Amino acid sequence: MSDEKARLDGLVARARETAISGASPEISAVLLDMAAALDAAHSAEETVRREAFREGIRGAAKVIRNRQATPGSPLGDLLSSANADPEAFANEVLKVAGGEPVTVADLRRLRQKVNTAIEGSDDIDDDLKRIYYSVMTERNPTAADILPPGSPSRSLDVTTFILERILRDGWWTLGNSGINANDQPVGKVGLSPAQSSKPQTAPTPPLALLSALVLTLIETSKGR
Repeated sequence: MSDEKARLDGLVARARETAISGASPEISAVLLDMAAALDAAHSAEETVRREAFREGIRGAAKVIRNRQATPGSPLGDLLSSANADPEAFANEVLKVAGGEPVTVADLRRLRQKVNTAIEGSDDIDDDLKRIYYSVMTERNPTAADILPPGSPSRSLDVTTFILERILRDGWWTLGNSGINANDQPVGKVGLSPAQSSKPQTAPTPPLALLSALVLTLIETSKGR
């Protein structure tokens, strides 16, 4: 899917470049109209795909809530491996379908919470999950992107799950000191192999990584 999108984007860009670079007015007009139509068609396809995924997720949440997941099915295995209360897990699943755009202001508010926290909290978790699902719905989400049970701001396992999903082409590192050392954990992340990252410290390893992640998302959003 990503290769197909890249090829389409390349064709649209070439059509526009050709139209601007000296083609006759008639040909330029046709090329620009074609580029606009391709952009619109791709955007509509993405919208339909995301809404279909959201509808599927809503249906899955209903099955979970009603305890109708067939043992041995992918959904049944997912619920079994999560080892969670069906109602709570259904509510978590529904968050995938409700992802809304996140602003730089939202990211900055979360960063302020993370940077002033001495430990994880439900408030940080709620904001982080909203941002996570917003990022996922802008891509090609699947059921595998549903967060596992646990607190992202307290559990390193959940934190790294989020990082691996968001940083598909990126990287992250975490440094930690011994229990008797005064140094705090240090986290660094990058959305691409070449992206530099400012190290961030926090009282706990999950918070250090989350602070670095949110900072990188802010810097990336500002550059768009």
